[in-house]
Amino acid sequence: MKRTVSDELGAENLISRVDQLTTDAMPLWGKMNPTEMLLHCNATNQAILNWEGKIRKATFRQKLAKFVWMNLMPNFPKNVKGVKKFDMKGLVDSGKFEEERKTFIDLLRQFPMHQKPLISPHPFFGPLNTAEWGKVIWKHLDHHLRQFGV
Repeated sequence: MKRTVSDELGAENLISRVDQLTTDAMPLWGKMNPTEMLLHCNATNQAILNWEGKIRKATFRQKLAKFVWMNLMPNFPKNVKGVKKFDMKGLVDSGKFEEERKTFIDLLRQFPMHQKPLISPHPFFGPLNTAEWGKVIWKHLDHHLRQFGV
């Protein structure tokens, strides 16, 4: 199985795992509940799929972080702070769990079929190409599914 959402098998692996997630699952780390986590993942994936804007060149620090993270780290580390605008703690009711799970799956299925190149900037790594985004998104979603034991 490829660890990228650009590959249909990689995306389907994540979908089969999110199907095992329950609304009352307790996080192994972090503070989000399952519905908040799904909203967080959905917001980031929508931002990547719908991004429009200018690309700034990556700084040396961003290039170094991207190299280390993409080549030397198998998984996202636990308890890493993300960008504030994607902090969903307290912003969604648990009753929206099934709706957020459906959106998660619908968005995930768009990546293998996406025709337009993904070239949006990552807040820590700078600009990423489609292949890099496929790997980063897979690691991000895997991180949050592992957070809830699936």
